[in-house]
Amino acid sequence: MTVEAGSFRDPSGQVFIHENTIYRSIYQSGIADYKAACNNGIYEELILKKQLISHSEVSFEHALENTEYCIEHPKLPMVSYPWEWSFSMLKDAALLHLDIMEFLLPKGFWLRDASAFNVQYNQTGLLLIDTLSIGKKAPDSPWVAYNQFCSHFLAPLATASCCDIRTLGLWRNYIDGFPLDLAVKMLPVIKKYSPGLFMHLTLHAYFQRKSDRQEDILKEKTSKKRRVSDLALLGIIRSLRKTINKLKWDVDSRIWANYESIRTYEDADVKEKANYVKKIVNATNPAMVWDLGGNTGEFSKIAAESGAFVVSIDGDPACTEFIYKNVKSTENGKRILPLTMDLANPSPGLGWESKERLSIIERGPADLILALALIHHLVFSANIPLTRIAKWFASLSNNLLVEFMPIEDPMIKKLTQNRQEHLSYSLEDFKTSFSKYFTFIEYKELENKRILFHCIARKNNKYN
Repeated sequence: MTVEAGSFRDPSGQVFIHENTIYRSIYQSGIADYKAACNNGIYEELILKKQLISHSEVSFEHALENTEYCIEHPKLPMVSYPWEWSFSMLKDAALLHLDIMEFLLPKGFWLRDASAFNVQYNQTGLLLIDTLSIGKKAPDSPWVAYNQFCSHFLAPLATASCCDIRTLGLWRNYIDGFPLDLAVKMLPVIKKYSPGLFMHLTLHAYFQRKSDRQEDILKEKTSKKRRVSDLALLGIIRSLRKTINKLKWDVDSRIWANYESIRTYEDADVKEKANYVKKIVNATNPAMVWDLGGNTGEFSKIAAESGAFVVSIDGDPACTEFIYKNVKSTENGKRILPLTMDLANPSPGLGWESKERLSIIERGPADLILALALIHHLVFSANIPLTRIAKWFASLSNNLLVEFMPIEDPMIKKLTQNRQEHLSYSLEDFKTSFSKYFTFIEYKELENKRILFHCIARKNNKYN
């Protein structure tokens, strides 16, 4: 049995894993809300609407200590985090929270938490995965998760929309949510005073700072608790939705916006490459594929069409935004999870003991890795030797489909045109480095002289 490190903060219950099955222990403090939600059909309706992960009560003798109820959840294909999401995915996660809140409030319930980590992606789209975040609403009370919602959703979306999409990377530093005052400082003046952002971000940050001042702490103890009617609370939720809906990101990646028109190889080469990718996917029959350097997702789609769940990873947020917006409404597309990540600096373990949020390696292995038109970027842009690239790939999967581009390729010439020196790179270097960790099964040379290699990781070799 393994306790899920990312759920230990909840006093109402905790997630654990036994024999590859996901369970949630519900403690005494969580029983009242859980039973109330059950008796009012809350879970059933949200599950039917595909907004909440399903569960079933089970009898489990090895559950965590102090467990009163034990429920079983379906296993997610891949856990991902907000700093890896596209702009639209984070926005949809925010709107999911607000949709659920608007559903719950008339029934006398609300979300006790509004954490971005409570949302994950599976074959049906985005889901709330924290069953115990649903609870009975406190009468005439402000929304207890309002501050968390603003720091987990509104602040990062506002800075990404109004400043720079790269500000989403601040999530790595602030995994408990963006500091509101920092977000306000980054916003252009005109945006700070736009109606929705002014109320939910600028004023919110001001009163938050004021309440944190030492001289105001004692005053708060004697002040009356603010009362908020159900109608007013519903108005706040709708105001948040309106504010978030107005936030847009205009993709300005000049390269990927015109990707189809700037290919350095002909359509015939692309078709030949696509056919070989399809052949290897069908031969290996993977349940999970990681497409490293997935670009606009054309090869991710091939893997998804075979029935695999595909994690398409690229360092350009324009690529992951393009994929998410174009595939989220299609059945095959919903099997593709696009993540933004610099593969030379992949997501590390973060949080308490560096285990609360898992590194990308800890979320593997994949059944098949696609590394197409990737390794030359790692060698020439990030100065990573071929041997180390091969070793990393071997830690991610036993099956690898990798593309080697000759030094004469136009893309490599572009990368090296102003460089006097670079790491050793040749077909012989590639084969020598990768043969330490992989056995070459077969290869396909394209008309443009690029070569696709299907490799299988060596077991227990001396280099690991």
